Amino acid sequence: MATNSIRYIYNSNMGMELIFCENSTISYPTHNHVSMLTIGIVLDGSIALTENNSAKVYEKNQTFIICPYMPHSISAHNSYTLLSLCINKNIAAHYSTDKIRHNIMALLMSAFNTERINLYQILQL
Repeated sequence: MATNSIRYIYNSNMGMELIFCENSTISYPTHNHVSMLTIGIVLDGSIALTENNSAKVYEKNQTFIICPYMPHSISAHNSYTLLSLCINKNIAAHYSTDKIRHNIMALLMSAFNTERINLYQILQL
């Protein structure tokens, strides 16, 4: 099994990016995502997410949200698999909730079809 496999699926028209980290051992120092809301789910393993100098461990099937501009870091204790959806905060002003939901589903389906992201693993939640 390969380690540190990271795939990025970006759609500039939708203002969204999907990041799939599979069997990763990478830790990320403190940084922020400019104008991006990040919603993540740990599919396997665990991570420690630090925000506002407070660390919380997220394990399999747990989700987290990182608000735009929020400084944060991720520490890997062991190998983890993580799926993150990054949404430009400005799309809410341009799209209805239904359109945003449709775009998220389209991005996910694109990832499942072209990037061979393991749909079965995600549906095991």
